[in-house]
Amino acid sequence: MPRLLLFAAILGVAVVIYALIDCVMSRKHEVRSISKTAWFVTILVLPLIGAGMWFLFGRPRSEGPSGPRRPAPRTPTAPDDDPAFLQNLEAQRRQRAREQERRLREKEQREREAKARDTDGGLKDDKHDGEGNDDAGSGPAGVHRP
Repeated sequence: MPRLLLFAAILGVAVVIYALIDCVMSRKHEVRSISKTAWFVTILVLPLIGAGMWFLFGRPRSEGPSGPRRPAPRTPTAPDDDPAFLQNLEAQRRQRAREQERRLREKEQREREAKARDTDGGLKDDKHDGEGNDDAGSGPAGVHRP
């Protein structure tokens, strides 16, 4: 007998909690008879009676066997279903490609400049060795040899 009373008490508490949650989750304009707040207070003050009255008179009417009219729960959409996310990804991809292209051009430019310096540097060294030797045996400045 005590087990039966314990089971009934647990079942009663579950029904009241379910009624409270159902009341809170219902749309304000779809609740019948009295306001949503009044139903919540009624369920709290008169637990089993209030819950029973909620299910009979206050709960939004159902549209067929599927249950009460409620908004479909929002399910998180996958990021690849979001057009803004995809657009952002595409912009990031283009930015990375431009950056990589810019780095490649800079590297090629540095290589060309280094190659040009190496080529010009070798010619300039040869020119400097050949030039300036004419004055080596001319003696002191201002004195000209015939």
